Amino acid sequence: MSELPAALGRVRPAVEHRLEEVLAGCRRRWEDLGRAVPEMLDTAGSVLNGGKRMRAVLGAVGCTLLSAPEHRAECLVGTGAVHLGAALELYQASALVHDDLMDGAETRRGLPAAHRAFARQHDAHGWLGRSQAFGVNGAILLGDILLSLAGEEMSALAQAHADSGSGDATVRRARAAFDAMTTEVALGQFLDVRGENLPLPWGQDPAAAAQRMHDNALSVVRHKSARYSVRYPLLIGALLAGLDPTSPTAGHLSVFGEEIGIAFQLRDDDLGVFGLPQVTGKPAGDDLREGKRTVLLALAWGRCDEADRELLGSVLANAEATQAQITEAAALIEDCGARSAHEEIVAFHRDAGRSALDRLRAEGVVSAASLDDLVALTDLLTHRNS
Repeated sequence: MSELPAALGRVRPAVEHRLEEVLAGCRRRWEDLGRAVPEMLDTAGSVLNGGKRMRAVLGAVGCTLLSAPEHRAECLVGTGAVHLGAALELYQASALVHDDLMDGAETRRGLPAAHRAFARQHDAHGWLGRSQAFGVNGAILLGDILLSLAGEEMSALAQAHADSGSGDATVRRARAAFDAMTTEVALGQFLDVRGENLPLPWGQDPAAAAQRMHDNALSVVRHKSARYSVRYPLLIGALLAGLDPTSPTAGHLSVFGEEIGIAFQLRDDDLGVFGLPQVTGKPAGDDLREGKRTVLLALAWGRCDEADRELLGSVLANAEATQAQITEAAALIEDCGARSAHEEIVAFHRDAGRSALDRLRAEGVVSAASLDDLVALTDLLTHRNS
């Protein structure tokens, strides 16, 4: 695995500082509401803490794609890149809070998920009502607050561009892409939730059922995760830098972001079954307990016999599944060849992303330093263990 290029290492602390400013400003603005605000924002700070800030890094790289070499370092941590990075990280935190709630996840990055943190707060104070309901309500509202703060950061970005005399069209295009991203992720999230609740294809031709499951899973990957993880951050940053959205460069960049985003999420799906809890911060096999209809599951479904499919069905969406059952199902997925086939699909999308990167390089429009950054980020995003 490659390391994050040294120049990109400056992005994370700059965005961290901005996130601290955002939360501190929110505390000051609403301090007249008493203890409720720090209780909410303390949990927000916990949710925001510990992320790799890869979306912020990708956004910053997007901002440098068209810059001259002498301006690259300045662009990476410029006002626009930092506001964009903060907006992307606030939005991701919002999505994670709601995602954990819908999945019934217990932990996130080794800490209690937001809804569990609020429930514990309720228990610790001995408040009236049910702590679980309080946790659910708190997490919904926290996700909404983080989404609102992300929107405010995009507005702050627009104001910063206006103050610098930059063109309004670039900001409008960037904001439109950001808004499209948030809408698409919500729809992708519903596709995921809906898929988890559909009946398993018992009694159907296994090969045909597995192919439908595979196609549906890839649709979820594209719309819920791949595009907002890689494609949109890069594209929004590039639009801020003045990239013409109708240009071949924008097309190649979009293909690169989408293909690497798919490989990134497929790697995440592998970790959801085979990842080490001490590294991922989540229990092993959580995706199976939550009933995720992933590409990995589709591959296993088509390769198993009836008895093995019964085993898979017994753990999917079963919160009571024991660790022994989860371990047995994971071993089945590996032994039937699904995991190795899944790895080949990851490699296919990674290679498709690299081909798009080659086309970008051949164009000669994007700076060489930014292309080198994208090469390193490709490796980081698709070869990982957390």
